[in-house]
Amino acid sequence: MSEKRRIESNPGVGCDVTNCKYNTIDCRCSAAKISVQNENACTKGETYCSTFCPRGISD
Repeated sequence: MSEKRRIESNPGVGCDVTNCKYNTIDCRCSAAKISVQNENACTKGETYCSTFCPRGISD
């Protein structure tokens, strides 16, 4: 059974990382806030979500 749950998400913030605990059943981010890192990024591939937390890890 999937660990994804329907909980409040950030409107407009999609998430395709299925093993992140903040990814909801409808592929949205449910984190209270998000942080995208790499201040020197020039392409989207050079950025990353530092809010990512693997499923099964508690706060």
